Amino acid sequence: MKVPDLEALLDVISLACIGDLQARVDVDERALDDPMGMIGNAVNVLLDDLEYRQREREEALRRVAGMEAKQEFLAYLSHDMQTPMAVLLGGVTVLRNSDSPADVAATLPLMEQAMERLQRFVRQFLDLARLEADRGLVLEPMPMDVAVVVERVVDLFADDGRIPVSAPASLPLVTADPMRVEQILANLFSNALKYAKAPPSVALVAVGGAIVGGAIGDGAIGDDAIAVEIRVTDRGPGLTAQECARVFDKFERGGTASGAGLGLYISRALAEAHGGALTVDSVPGEGATFTLRLPAAG
Repeated sequence: MKVPDLEALLDVISLACIGDLQARVDVDERALDDPMGMIGNAVNVLLDDLEYRQREREEALRRVAGMEAKQEFLAYLSHDMQTPMAVLLGGVTVLRNSDSPADVAATLPLMEQAMERLQRFVRQFLDLARLEADRGLVLEPMPMDVAVVVERVVDLFADDGRIPVSAPASLPLVTADPMRVEQILANLFSNALKYAKAPPSVALVAVGGAIVGGAIGDGAIGDDAIAVEIRVTDRGPGLTAQECARVFDKFERGGTASGAGLGLYISRALAEAHGGALTVDSVPGEGATFTLRLPAAG
């Protein structure tokens, strides 16, 4: 029969005082009639209660933090949607009050851009809802030429400056949803323009090796498989190791940047839903490279 001594009791109490609530007094059930055994058991019960209360406090803090982040997200979403809504309302007013072909020609492109921006907001919100409900993202995968999709997104950002693209003469097709790949690349390009204040460069590379992530079809990509990487490199301030570790987190925003902080979170989820991956490499002061890897078709 093991009965704890005073030194063993003091050791456990000392550990609890410095925050170690895992320690327990070694008490034999047969020693509960002994005064030291009773004290040791009482200490263990107290520590069990303290550990339980600590877990409850931590969970409550996580819930509060999550609620605050969602409220902040909704505030940013509401703020960001005001601009395209104002453009649309202004466009409607112009078209209603003017029969001039010149006014129509000047107003319609602005309204189309505002509608596209609103569609992106709605898609982002729906994607977040599906991810939080663990329902999976909606994809329409097909054999796709990566270079064609990259050039299409580059054209969308032509007004912000030239985005150089380097690629080999031929690349394997990938299995992906073109619209979703455009969504990922548009987010990476807009982030580069926001933080680096300059267009990024893009490199397309065929690589071998397994892809870690979700999957389309059977999801089996062997070590000798071919994938295509789209590497988006900016010349911005770069990221620290700690920032790289959390840059894909939900509601994460770099520095003092505005926005909902969902772009990279959803982009990584989309990459993994394709059976691919989205990663970042960076050195502070030397820019950052975001790499989207997609499995080759077949």
